[in-house]
Amino acid sequence: MKFRSMTWTAGLSLVAAIAAVGTALPQRSATAQVQAVPRVGLSFTDTVTQRVTVESIDTEDRTIAFTGADGQTMVVPLGANVGNLSGIADGSMANVTYSQVVTILNLRQKGPGSREARRDQMSPTPDRLDTEIGRFTVTVVAIDYATNTVSFISGNGGEVRTFKANTPAKQDLLKKMKVGDVVIGITTPLTVSAVRAAN
Repeated sequence: MKFRSMTWTAGLSLVAAIAAVGTALPQRSATAQVQAVPRVGLSFTDTVTQRVTVESIDTEDRTIAFTGADGQTMVVPLGANVGNLSGIADGSMANVTYSQVVTILNLRQKGPGSREARRDQMSPTPDRLDTEIGRFTVTVVAIDYATNTVSFISGNGGEVRTFKANTPAKQDLLKKMKVGDVVIGITTPLTVSAVRAAN
């Protein structure tokens, strides 16, 4: 009976000690336990000329809003050399040349989700949200490590776009890509360098 009493007392002491240590340890907040992992991006500067519908031109703020053939509406600053805009009316067609940054958000989309991404890519009607934010899905069709270039094509055809990895960091990221990879990226417009009325 005395032995059982000693065991019980020791057990209570152990529980009390564990509780004391638990209260003494600093507690981690939920935000400290879960941290966002930044995506590695492969960015290229690109210049595009396309036939668009001009939504509006603000000559005071020096911006132009236009909708491309893919349905994406963009508001882009006008470069200092862009002039003769009085002859371009709202709702008219124009050829617009602008620079943009193309950023590949994930370099290797394999496994779960890749089949769905390919299916979405082949759809003739792109997702509305993707169009609005300038997100795209393409397939890697060629990589040339000698010239550090990579080529993409959209699932529904169109031209093959080739970009050059011109820094050591980009070249390292390029080595992680394979022909046939489905990659997702975002286009960010920078500046319009030319606006010409379309015939």
